[in-house]
Order: sequence, then structure tokens, then C-alpha cells
Amino acid sequence: MNKKIWILLLSIMLGMGFSVSANAKEISDSPVQENAASKYEKIMDIFSTDGALKEYPDYYGGSYIDEDEKLVVYVTDFESAYKGLSEFSGDINYKYAEYSYNELLKIMQILNKYKSDYPENETSKNFNEFGLYDAYNRVVVKLDDLSEKSIQKFKEEVCDSKAIVFEQGYGPVKEEVSVKAGSEISFSGGSASLGYRVVKDGVVGFVTAGHAADYVGKTIKYNNTAFALCEVTQQSGNADAGFCSITDSRYSLTNTLAGTSNTLSTTISEPGVGTTINKIGKSTNRTTGKVLSTNSTATFSSGATISNLTTANYTSAPGDSGGVVYSYISSTNTRLTLGIHTGASSDGVTRYYTKANEINSALGTSRY
Repeated sequence: MNKKIWILLLSIMLGMGFSVSANAKEISDSPVQENAASKYEKIMDIFSTDGALKEYPDYYGGSYIDEDEKLVVYVTDFESAYKGLSEFSGDINYKYAEYSYNELLKIMQILNKYKSDYPENETSKNFNEFGLYDAYNRVVVKLDDLSEKSIQKFKEEVCDSKAIVFEQGYGPVKEEVSVKAGSEISFSGGSASLGYRVVKDGVVGFVTAGHAADYVGKTIKYNNTAFALCEVTQQSGNADAGFCSITDSRYSLTNTLAGTSNTLSTTISEPGVGTTINKIGKSTNRTTGKVLSTNSTATFSSGATISNLTTANYTSAPGDSGGVVYSYISSTNTRLTLGIHTGASSDGVTRYYTKANEINSALGTSRY
């Protein structure tokens, strides 16, 4: 095989954002808190219908992994919780919840509907980020204008619930597409990060951010060479993602994570609040953080409002959009697919990613 082509094949890896060097030192993945995470997944399985749709009992108020790596479950009724979750007796910590998870979900529905129905009015533009935060047993709404007058206006026009906590907002969420040259995948007007490989209707390709692959037919380049084409894209509903097919047979995608010899599993996971996760993108390489919310909505600088996003506190920078987000199970040396990086709040802490399940649902793709 031609040496130049061989180097290209090595470099065009999953979540690619930087060149692979044989002498580069690999950074160890941060593992999830396996005992607590396993219990969370089992509880979610109990609440699942047909393996997918979740029906939460009225006693359930949310759950999270605390700093001691213990699973904490909020409950409105301890007796009902002990019966419903009897198999976990002594294995989890219970905490009193003022609000059931179903009540908090209803508030999220009200807020999402308002953003959808009135995207251009003053009140709607004043809250660009909001989410259900399990660790607080509250819905957090960030207002750019946090004055008492604006809070009162929000309560009158949108929702007046004591379950809502107001925090300072910083405008629309930044979509992290870099405009500098030399990016791993580039296109007219900017660059971003490659996510992970998928297949759609028998066609192989990869996913990246929808605000990067933002129209059908868009050419995606690697080192200024066209190698992929945007086939379908979405920047609405529950996903900011685009599917790109490979158009140059010299390029072969793998499940190897960029800059490492580690393999990304095709198994998709949706971890709970407090779970440690990892992200790989072209600008900041691999960074780690913890899940903050599994049900958040954000309005981005493009004007798109995306719901059911997961927020976390890993670090990122412009150009990381589309990068792969995953979790590491150290006992089995498994790296589960979680989704792709979507953007960063101007609060300097909160990052957003689109869930892999939502990407598959929106684009008709599947992992392989």
C-alpha cells in the first residue's frame, strides 16, 4: 500500500481531531463509578416499557451519583420506594424529594412548548438554557436578565412553579465550530470534529454536528481533500447531528478513538447524573467530566433550540463540535458510545452533547 495512503488511513479515526503519532503519550480514560452506575441502569430498566419508554412511578424524584460514588435516589414516599425498589435494599441512599420526576418532566414540557411556540418574543429570548437537574430535584432555568422583574415576567408568561430555580444566563449556547485552518474535517466556512462511524440504509459513514454538516450535499474535507458528503442533517427537536457518507474509497473509518489504541464499543448508553464521562475533539483532544443533567434544552447561537440534551462539565473549545462522547467501564475495558459534543454555555462550565439514541432516531443511522 502507498505510504501516503497508509498514513491517511491511520489518521482518519473515530472522533478525529488531531494527528496520530507513534510517539504520542496516551491519556488514560476516566472510568465511570461502576457500582453506582450499574444500579442506576438497573433502576432505569425497572422503569422501562418495552425496553425503551420509561414510565416513572410517582414516588421517584430522580437520582444521581454523589461525590462518594454512591447512588442517591430522590423519593417522595419512602414506603413506596422501599417496596418498588426492594431488590436494592441497603445498596442505595434515599433522599426526600419535594417533587416527583413526573412533575419535573411536566415543567420541562411546558418550557419546551413555550420556546417552540414563541421563539422570537422577549421572554423566550431571555432563557436560552434550562434543564431537569436530578441532583437538585429541580428544574434550573438560566435567565440572561436575572432581575426580579424578569423573573416575575417569566412566572406570569411561562410557568410559575416552586420547582424552578433561576440562575444567571449568558446568552445562546456557543456551537463550537472553528474557523481556523488545518482542522481535521473542514468545509466551506469552518471546521469541526468527526464523531463516530455509523451506517444508514446500507451506506457507511460517520456522524458529526448538524451545525457543521448543515445542508444536504455539503462536501466534507480532510487535509483539504474531499472525502465525504452530507446526506442528511437535523438541527431541531432532540438532535443536532448530520450523517456524512464516505465518497473516497481510500478512507476507511474504524472504531479506534483518535490519538489512542482504544476501541469504542458500538453499544450505546445513557448514563445518569454524576457519572464520569469522556469527550474527544480536535481542539482539546480528550477531556473528562461528570454528567450534570440528562434532560436539558438549549437555544444555540444559530437560533436552533434543541431538547433532551445531556449536559456535563468536561472542557471543550471551538472545533470540538461533533466530537465523540463516551464512558469507560474499566472492569471490562469497554468504552460505550454516548453521543457527540454539541456546544458550550458561556458560563464556562456547562457543555452539551446530543445522545446517540436521539441521533439514530433523527437520522435513521445505527452503530457498527
